[in-house]
Order: sequence, then structure tokens, then C-alpha cells
Amino acid sequence: MKSKKTLLFASRFVIIFLAIILQVATIWFLFAMIGIRYVWVDVLFKVAGAVLFFSIINKSKPAVYKLPWVILILLAPLMGIVIYYTFGNVKLSKKQMKKFRRIYDEKHDDYYRQSDILREMESKGSFGTGSVKYLKNTTSLPVFNNSKTTYLPSGENFLENLLEEISKAEKYVFLEYFIIEEGQMLDAVLKALEEKISQGVKVYFMYDDVGSIAKVSGSFDKKLREKGINARKFFKFVPIASVIHNNRDHRKIAVIDGKVGFMSGANIADEYINVKKPFGRWLDNAVKIQGQAVDNLVRLFIQMYNLTGGETLKEEDFICLEQQDFSDGYVLPFGDSPSPIDKDRIAEGVYLDVISRAQKYLYITTPYLVVDTNILDALKNAVKRGVDVRIIIPQIPDKTAVYSLTKSECKNLRKEGVKFYAYKGGFIHSKTLLADGEIAIIGTANFDFRSFVHHFECATLLCNTSSINDIYADFLYLFDKETIEFTERELALKWYEQPIKAIINIIAPLM
Repeated sequence: MKSKKTLLFASRFVIIFLAIILQVATIWFLFAMIGIRYVWVDVLFKVAGAVLFFSIINKSKPAVYKLPWVILILLAPLMGIVIYYTFGNVKLSKKQMKKFRRIYDEKHDDYYRQSDILREMESKGSFGTGSVKYLKNTTSLPVFNNSKTTYLPSGENFLENLLEEISKAEKYVFLEYFIIEEGQMLDAVLKALEEKISQGVKVYFMYDDVGSIAKVSGSFDKKLREKGINARKFFKFVPIASVIHNNRDHRKIAVIDGKVGFMSGANIADEYINVKKPFGRWLDNAVKIQGQAVDNLVRLFIQMYNLTGGETLKEEDFICLEQQDFSDGYVLPFGDSPSPIDKDRIAEGVYLDVISRAQKYLYITTPYLVVDTNILDALKNAVKRGVDVRIIIPQIPDKTAVYSLTKSECKNLRKEGVKFYAYKGGFIHSKTLLADGEIAIIGTANFDFRSFVHHFECATLLCNTSSINDIYADFLYLFDKETIEFTERELALKWYEQPIKAIINIIAPLM
């Protein structure tokens, strides 16, 4: 039975959601009544719908993103106009955009010896050179050859390492998460933070308001500030119809003193460490970063923190200038954002690049597989090149409707030679891509439209690092001990899943 607190938080979400739906319905009703009362207004709406139709058709986006809007406008022009201009356009003010783009506009080539590092990668014939160049050209963030990464194969490992590093903090701690929820994991983190605050360490804590809306109270950020934590909610969820509700901070970043950082799929809630098991066993992973590559994490955190308003942080106050020097392959932490903030779909682009370059094997973990034909065709082509393509998805879904579409995509790809495995008795939430033992990506970006199109995401590209050996070993363990290969029958949709899949398939790009 759910607690009163959980029901209260869920009710807050339901009330706000219904308020937004009511606003959209009211706007549509008023316009509809005006159209009925004045014929010329009805004609004007139809003309506006036609103009919007051709505007969407001529946008430089794949057809899969245009189709849902086109269908809606053709079927109900007035409703399509109202919904599109309420939820269809991502907009930031010029001031916000300037703040956000600052870390991308800065050129770090000279300071971080980028020309030397790229020449070094090319001379070694490094598999990841092309992916690194792609990320540098889309984000302007540097690649590092003087850092160290450690692979953490579970949420429990992540929490243990996070608490250990927080205990060593001397200056500051950054925490940025999509979901936080009161429970054992959050209690452990807050206890560690409060102890460091008492020692003079500054703590900056940001969480997504929508991601956490059913997990903590609306005033939880105030409670954190009372503890001495500089806490902010990302894009506070208010009952006003706006596209901004669809563009959430899905990043998971922790930074300690600019010397150590973490990127992971794990949030700060008890299911991520298996204290709670709403969907059976939960599996996540993380990458721990030490050395100068942490500079990118500092910039990514400050980018999002400053976007929320209030005190503006300056990166020069948090970048560590006395880093321990490591030599362990190449590391490039990066971020991705909704269009048109980023004109490129960066996470999707680098995934495509790695998939297209794989020659021997390609291993992937993802909780969802709801993508456009670019990814699907790349996976099929990899198999045709002779690549051993294996993908692990959950056996127990957290979203039944989305799982129907995921299974459908898996069934189609299986016919092309892609192998699919179910994480036995649970939900795998990690987002990992490993190719040929040379390159890997770990972060927050799922193989779905929400990550590729709508969310703020982050990930770390690893090339020829020792941690890649650990990722490979973990995949082998999962294939051998923790998963079972899907059969065609297990991927077949039940009769009632077919219509659900058909509907979700159309509206997925908007979700």
C-alpha cells in the first residue's frame, strides 16, 4: 500500500497536469467558439493551419518527427495549432541562450593541447578518432589523454564510491540528478553532505522538478537550503501550458573539488540501489572520472545551474588547476540538449558514429528502444558487415506501453540478425555502448526520442581506456549469468498490445 506521502506527491503531479490540460482545452474551446461565431475567423484558422503544415513539412528534420504534427494538423487544424505553439517549439530567452551556449562557444584547443592529442590518436589509428572529432565539432568540449576512468557496474557500487569521494571533499560538491526520492540512498548522501558543510565545504544540489515531482514535496528544495545546501529545482513545474515541461534535465552528474566526477544512469532513489524493487532487480552503472577530464563535468553542471537563474557560478572558481596526471586512453565527457538549443542531436549522432564504425562486435544496454530509422538501419547494416550485435533490455518493464514498441522493434531487428537479451527478473536502466573493445559510451541517454530529441543529457566517451576491459568483462558476465536470449515468440506482441504499439509508434517522437 502506498504511503500518504507518496499519494500526496502523486496528487500534486495529477493536479498540475490536469490544470495544464484544462488550459489547453479552454484555449481551444474559446478559439473554436470564436470560429463558429465569426466565419472569417474560422477561415483564418484554416489558413493558419495550412501555413503551419507547410512550415513543418519544410523544417530540416527527419520525417518521423514531422509526421505526428502533420497528422494532427490535418485532422484538427485548430487543435493542432494550439498544441503545436504550446508544446511544439523549444524556446529560451536570448539571455538564457547566451548563458547556456557559453561553454560551447569557448575554445579550449590551445590550453588542452587538442591538436597534439588528435594527432596522437590518428598516429595510433585509434578507433575513436572520428567520434572524438564529431563531438569536438558539435560541442567544442575537449578530449583528454591525461585522465583516469573507473567502471562501476551497479548502483550500489556507484553509491559506495560517491560517498567515499564526498567524504574527501575540501572545497565543494556538485550534484545534478533527474530524480531524487526520500529514502536510504538520499539520507546517506545528505548525511555525508551535512558533515562536509560543517567543515566549510560548499554544496550545490540541483534536481529536476518533473522527474522528482512524485518523489519529494514541492518545498523540498527549501528544506535542503535550510541544511546549508545551495539547492535548485530545474525548470520548476508550474500549472502553465508550456513546451518547457517536455525538456527536462535528465543528466546525472557529481563533481567533488573538480578532481573527481561521476556520470551514471543512476539517480538518487532507493530502487537504484535495490532497497526498493518496483520492477524486480534494478541494474544501473556509472563511470568515475579522475583528472583533467573532470573539467568538462564542471562546465556541464555550471551550464545547467546557471540556466535556472539566481546566483551565477563562474567556471574559473571551480576548475581545478592542480590535477593529478594520469595516462589511460582518451576521455571526453559531453552534453546534449533539445533542438534548437543544440542544432545537432548529439547523443544520437555519436551513437550512430560508433555503430557505423564497429567491425567485430557491438554490445548495448538500454531500457528502451524507441528510435527512428537512422539507428535501426545502422544496426542492420552492422550485422550485414559481420558485426556481432547484442542488445540487453529489461525483462520487467517500467512503462508497459513503451515496452510494447520496444519489443516490436526488437522483433524486427532480430529477423535481421541482431541478438536480444532480457535482464532476468528485473529492469536494466544502464545506457552503455561498447564496440570492438576500443570505444565505449556510458551516460544518461537512452535509445529513445525523449533522450535524442527532448531532454538535456550527458555521457562520457571512452577510447582505449583500461576501464573498457572492465565494461567488456561485465557484458560477458551479463550474457552468461544475468540474461536470457529472447526468442521470436517472447518478442511477439499480444493482441491487446498491437493497437497500443500502433498509437505509440505515431506519437513517440513527441513524447
